[in-house]
Amino acid sequence: MKKFLALLAALMLCHATYAAELFGAVDAISGSASVADQTGKSSSLSLGQKIYENQTINTASDGEVHIVTEDGGIIALRPDTVFRVDAYKAEGDASDKIFMSLLKGAMRSITGWIGKHNTSAYLITTPSATIGIRGTDHETTVIEKADGDEPGTYDTVNEGATSLKTPQGETEVTPGKFAFASKGKAAAPVLLAKQPNFWAKRKLKIENRIQKRKEFLRGHMEQRRNKRIAANRNKTEHKVAKRQSSERAENRRNRAKQNEEERRKKNNRD
Repeated sequence: MKKFLALLAALMLCHATYAAELFGAVDAISGSASVADQTGKSSSLSLGQKIYENQTINTASDGEVHIVTEDGGIIALRPDTVFRVDAYKAEGDASDKIFMSLLKGAMRSITGWIGKHNTSAYLITTPSATIGIRGTDHETTVIEKADGDEPGTYDTVNEGATSLKTPQGETEVTPGKFAFASKGKAAAPVLLAKQPNFWAKRKLKIENRIQKRKEFLRGHMEQRRNKRIAANRNKTEHKVAKRQSSERAENRRNRAKQNEEERRKKNNRD
């Protein structure tokens, strides 16, 4: 009985994993990183591995992970980072969404078709702020302890624009600017007069590959979206055709039963 229950639990967990939406796949990795599911079960991350919503990625002090999302975007996770995919859907329609949490460390986000066609469905949540976008390439950093920079959330933009928000207000961030939301103060985000100290201290090993990948993915983004839309349309049409076929078969069975009943009644009268 115990073995049966254990097998049943494993099957339920497997179903839950595959029922979750596919977020993307690991496109590049350097150093050590791991991925954990909702139960907390963790395993080492590898190149090509698929990432699903509700999974959490942890990078070690030497770890960098680049993920290509299903909508053709790029998520670049920096060393000492904890990142979670909260909710995701990339169907090429109004149901699309990408909600993520940066709990610690830093990430660069280059938006795919969701950021282009449905900007309100993009959100990054940190311990002290939220970040919304307008089709962009930006970087968010969470500083936990003071080490030359005040603890809180920092956001800078390479392309496009973001909006850094707290309950007290929001600040638009444009290319080349840095905005900051304090961890310990209830205040609206502010634009910084200069780049924070941690920016010059960053040591990234695989950052140079991003520009080429960004250009490639953007060149194929709409084609990728159109394929997804067409695939979903075909799937819907197949479901409709299958349902209609089932309804026709049911109607034939019902008519056959009705005809048989009428024959029986006629025979009884005769």
